[in-house]
Amino acid sequence: MVELELEKLAQKLRQLKEQAEHRDLQGERSAYAKTAVLDERFSCRSDLFSDYVSELEQDLLQISRLGEKTKDIDLLKLYCDRFVGKFAMLQGKINQITRKQKQRSIPQQQRIQSWQNRLNKVMNSGDQNQLREKLNQQKQFEAQLEQKIAEKNQVLNRSNIKTDTARLSAEILSLKSRLGECQKTTWKLEQKINQLESRFKE
Repeated sequence: MVELELEKLAQKLRQLKEQAEHRDLQGERSAYAKTAVLDERFSCRSDLFSDYVSELEQDLLQISRLGEKTKDIDLLKLYCDRFVGKFAMLQGKINQITRKQKQRSIPQQQRIQSWQNRLNKVMNSGDQNQLREKLNQQKQFEAQLEQKIAEKNQVLNRSNIKTDTARLSAEILSLKSRLGECQKTTWKLEQKINQLESRFKE
């Protein structure tokens, strides 16, 4: 019974570890402020959520070893309850940050969709002046993205911290993806302008 319960906790802990590592890669660096100072049950004083999971892993290992030495179910249950309390608190903090991040991403998605709608409207209108204006804006966006990518690469080349390296690499990939989409839109605008100019020449 105890072994089964410990295995369930270990499985949940593995899932939490994945979530914590993902949060760390996002560059949150807020684990101590959101966890340690709010809950004295954690002895960890790190800014990485994965370090708090490591503490939970040690807790679970100690419970497992205790289970091998004693048959006192009530004692084991007490330790398990303490573990579950720490686990739930950390899980709650990570979930809270994830929800806030999703909420922050909604306005950005709305801005992108709004821009795309305006762009489609201009494309369909066939107004060369508006098309050229949008084309100039697109090229400015491209330049900004290329600059951000270059800056991130410089920071990446100087970084020796594993979590920072992984986070920066993910950010660079995301920026490159956005740049690719931006370049596609630029190409469409240029094609549309060329088509309209060809018609006038005819």
